[in-house]
This record gives sequence, structure tokens and C-alpha cells, in this order.
Amino acid sequence: MASSEYDLEAALGSLATGRDDGQGDLAVSLVGRLFRLAPRLVELQDLGARQYGLGFARGRVLWALQDSGPVLMRALSQQLGISPRTVTGLIDALEADGWVTRSPHPEDRRATIISLTAAAEATLVQLRDSYQGLAHDLLGDIPPEELARCRAVITTLELRLADAVARRTADFEAEREQ
Repeated sequence: MASSEYDLEAALGSLATGRDDGQGDLAVSLVGRLFRLAPRLVELQDLGARQYGLGFARGRVLWALQDSGPVLMRALSQQLGISPRTVTGLIDALEADGWVTRSPHPEDRRATIISLTAAAEATLVQLRDSYQGLAHDLLGDIPPEELARCRAVITTLELRLADAVARRTADFEAEREQ
């Protein structure tokens, strides 16, 4: 068996079993570990969603509003990089649940200003505290130099991931058309 075949089998096996013998291609091994970490992180995210009734998209809107302060719906859409229609749906749901308020723009009657409620502000403080606690539980005893290197590697992965997904999606679509 060729080394690259072993590496792929080892990585796929490690995805299923959680074991990694460290014998194969280091890059393949690391990607396997990332795939094993991802569901655990989603588990934590889902726990927060169940605890506060906020999924990823709704939470993202609240964090954006906390960063920006009261903002026009159009600007919120641009800040999040999602369509105005999607933002309207998210704001409808968040308003119905008491997380945000809408108010008319003082000078442009066609514009709506979105603001966080006091309940949302308090919940975001709790979420930030919980997030910081998790970060310190996971990483608190790792030397700062190692964390800085880890951040640099993760940043590189983030930059490469969009391109890798786009390439693989295009390849998949091209194969399906054949």
C-alpha cells in the first residue's frame, strides 16, 4: 500500500474511531482532527442555542448589533453579508422573541433602526462570560507563544477554506453533469 493511501485510510479511520497513530501524513492527520473537533464545537453551540433560544444566525445578528449599536436594517444586512430579505426574517423572529426593537429613522421614514433590548444586552453579557470561561478552560494553560502560532495557522486555514470549498463544489458539480 502506498504511503498516501495509508494516510487517507488512517485519516478516515481516525475520523470514525477517534484514534490517530501519528504514523501518516501530518497534514492529513490534522485535518482529521479538525473534522473530529467540529461536531464537538457544534454541540457547544447547540447547547447555547437551546439554553437561550438562539441559533447561529440569530446569535450572529445580536453580536453584530452589540458591535455596531443601533443600526439601519440595510447596514446590518451589509455588515453580515446576507440579503436584506434574510435579515428581515431574522429581525422579525428576534423582535417577536423580545431580543430587538425596531424604530423609525428620525429623518428617513422609509428606514428602520434596529436596536438590542435590555434582555438581549444582559444575555450577551452572560454568553460572553460563558465563552470566555470556555476559552480559558480549553486554552488557559497553553503558553501565549503557542496560542499565537495556533491563531496564525487557523487564520491561514480560514483564508484557504473558502477557496477549497469552492474548488471541490465546482468539481462535484462538474462530475454530476457528466
